[in-house]
Amino acid sequence: MQQTKKPDRIPEASSGVQKTRFFTFWQRILVGTLASTLLNLSILFPSPSFAEVVLGVVRSSENSPDWVKITTRLWESGIAYKPINLEQIKSPADLAGVNVLFLPNIETWTPAQIRVLETWVSQGGRLIASGPVGRSSPALVRQSLRSLLGAYWAFPLTQRVAPQPRTRCRDLACTASSNWVPPEQKNASVQGGVLIPADANSQTVATWKDSSGSSAAIATDRATYLGWRWGSDGAAAIDKAWLQASIARWGGTIAQRPTAPPTATAPPLATPPSRVTRNTPISPRTNPLSRLSPSGSLGDPVPPNFTDPSDQSAPAGLDVQVNSNKPIVSIEAYLMRQELANLLGRFESALTAANSANTAVNLTAPNPAQLVAGSNSAGGPSASRPSVSQGPPLRAIASARQVLQTFDQLLQEQKYAQARQQWVQARQLLWQNYPQEGQRVGAEIRAVWLDRGTIVAARSPQGLAAVFDRLAAAGINTVFFETLNAGYPIYPSQVAPQQNPLTVGWDPLESGVKLARERGMELHAWVWTFATGNKRHNALIGKPNSDPGPVLSAHPTWANIDNKGRIQNPNDGKFYLDPANPEARSYLLQIINEITTRYQVDGVQLDYIRYPFQDDNAGFTYGYGAAARQQFKQLTGADPVNISPSDGSLWRQWVEFKTNQINSFVAEVSQLLRQNHPRTILSVAVFPHPPSQRIYKIQQNWEVWARQGIVDLIVPMTYALDTNRLERITEPLVKEEMLGSALISPSVKLLSLPEVVAIDQIQALRDLPTGGYAIFAVESISSGMQGFFNRTQGRGVRSTTAAEPIPYRQPFAAAASRYTALKQEWSFLLANNQLRVSESELKVLQSRSDELGLALSRLAANPNRESLTTAKRLLASFQSQFQSSMRLHSADNSYQVQTWQNRLESLDMLLRYGERVELNRR
Repeated sequence: MQQTKKPDRIPEASSGVQKTRFFTFWQRILVGTLASTLLNLSILFPSPSFAEVVLGVVRSSENSPDWVKITTRLWESGIAYKPINLEQIKSPADLAGVNVLFLPNIETWTPAQIRVLETWVSQGGRLIASGPVGRSSPALVRQSLRSLLGAYWAFPLTQRVAPQPRTRCRDLACTASSNWVPPEQKNASVQGGVLIPADANSQTVATWKDSSGSSAAIATDRATYLGWRWGSDGAAAIDKAWLQASIARWGGTIAQRPTAPPTATAPPLATPPSRVTRNTPISPRTNPLSRLSPSGSLGDPVPPNFTDPSDQSAPAGLDVQVNSNKPIVSIEAYLMRQELANLLGRFESALTAANSANTAVNLTAPNPAQLVAGSNSAGGPSASRPSVSQGPPLRAIASARQVLQTFDQLLQEQKYAQARQQWVQARQLLWQNYPQEGQRVGAEIRAVWLDRGTIVAARSPQGLAAVFDRLAAAGINTVFFETLNAGYPIYPSQVAPQQNPLTVGWDPLESGVKLARERGMELHAWVWTFATGNKRHNALIGKPNSDPGPVLSAHPTWANIDNKGRIQNPNDGKFYLDPANPEARSYLLQIINEITTRYQVDGVQLDYIRYPFQDDNAGFTYGYGAAARQQFKQLTGADPVNISPSDGSLWRQWVEFKTNQINSFVAEVSQLLRQNHPRTILSVAVFPHPPSQRIYKIQQNWEVWARQGIVDLIVPMTYALDTNRLERITEPLVKEEMLGSALISPSVKLLSLPEVVAIDQIQALRDLPTGGYAIFAVESISSGMQGFFNRTQGRGVRSTTAAEPIPYRQPFAAAASRYTALKQEWSFLLANNQLRVSESELKVLQSRSDELGLALSRLAANPNRESLTTAKRLLASFQSQFQSSMRLHSADNSYQVQTWQNRLESLDMLLRYGERVELNRR
């Protein structure tokens, strides 16, 4: 994390259309792409050989309109095949005689059909698929298809582009990563989509041109998945080449084509397949790593097709052309409905929170039976309280709901331009009237990174006091104070070689701790862990770009070295410490102990707790310091400079070795704090990529730290240029199986975000089961954002003088506070006839709600094991009852009900965390 991070393109909120350059490394990361695998998988699982290939092509009601195009393309390709109706696939016997099955553009499958496919594949059958396979199928079916195909369709591209073979580079030579893929078809393109590998056995064999690696085709030992709708207009050359190659992969030569092209009424019968020959497997490559001669030079080029994602935000998703009458395909229609419905949900959620802030807490309505019909009734606990916002927000809500109701009808009538125009107008109306007033109640982490640039610009304790005054007025309760950056501590250290030259003459950390405490805020020392020297910082202090900083200048053997022998990263310009070097680790522990002992900070945040970003598929890896090489050789007998991904299990051991260096260091920091400063919170700033991505790219496996209870707070850098993308990045991270007993506080990067989008993203994080949010960074808080914070969470709008508890400090009290805020929302909606619950269910819900509220209050007042057990039991019971009781309300307010369920889940997270920190430590 650094204050100079910039996204690829600024979203254009004024037009209601989010635009960005689609192709970035982050784009494929955010949806979970495995950018490379452990091995060259064409070596790992050589293709099975069939005596002869019999290709079956599946026809369904979905691809029937395109069946003539599909079969004509087959005929033009010279490929013999056997048509099979999907509805007739009821047992593996229905696929008898077929050994390769082609699934072109079929989105809907039943569980029974999937079971047949699974059995058939287990008996040796092989699959070729194209398009958004299974996209309209039930969730369990989609999961099974992911396993069968080794990948899934994530989202469509916004423009036509060409697939090209993925290359592997060693030294100066680059070749195709698989020996069977066809060459790029010049001057040809398709309307495709990004595919996401499902597991470590999935190999990206083709990427979208100029995409920095977004997957266009993925292969496993039993399947080939093509990321475009096969048979589409203008894609003949690409379709032919890839289908021929995919079939030849499992056999060889192609049978003679039918004697005449197909017709709409009579699909061609299969011609007798010819005998085939098996492809010759690739021979393993010689290892390009011979010797390392450490050098700080940046003369070697950056590996091809590699982009370091640490400076990027996930780009915006939809690019809706308002005046276009181009057909809206099913996946685009789905994404448009989802984006507008989610924005509407967040809008209503913010409005309800603002309007209910002062509502009395009960679930009583004058006439509950009337709530089902939504009729008016007088009275209620908050009927006399005026709403924060009235007319314009309600009109915006009505407009969005109307568009969602008529959207599908316009598509059926092929009025695509009108559908797009109404969609954009409704979204814009929501943006223009987004709720930005009214108090937001309920305990949450409200954190901000206070960056070095802002600290340096303050120049003195008095200047820094003005910064803290603004943060206090904004209701911020946690400050991640940049304490160790680019190898320089911001304070005069007795451990580090040199204080940051930009702060010599005063002690910003001492001032910061004092200022935070005076304002009832917490200060956590933000520490760059393994990243040390930095060319950007060098420029600020007049050093040459290649200067490694004070630590590596004093201890050059501590450097982390890449496989070219370089100590300066050619992508981000930084220098890194070797996490396997015991002396470097000891130095960092001394720095952390100095910070916590001398300054009594409230917490420590580890940033850059990882290796540099790598791409082993492009021959760019890190970790070759002398200490790491020696330790790994002792463990395995092999010097890591002499191995590569093609070495299979040995390479996996190398990746595991490096990952364990990070894991063990976090554990050592945790042990240090708990022994010497047990109330110091340990947080980590981490990347939100899927675990397999992080482990192989940066050796960061933070789920292990969370599940083992060695960290208190996970702060993932969920930076995105639109809110739907932020939600998709964040949702997988908030599950109990990921967090264990830790809390999570995802983050919003303000740089280049329009203010209303930033406000919307904060609302999205409040609607998910999180502990709060973090803002990057203080230097990017505009006057508009400052005003929003002041009006909605600042101290001036608090109904009481007491500050709400901070979840990581008082988790049980925070749970009680959050539940009180939930009850206020329900009470407000009941009083205003906006909650559809039957009378009988309302009575049960009210009774259980009161029980749970009382149990949480008792637990907060007197934390003990018995009270915790009672609260957990009542929470689980209420969650079950709540889901059933809200089925009527959910019919028209699914986002709202899901948000309430998420907030109930957040209570469970707080109870798990509280059990560890408040009970187990006693």
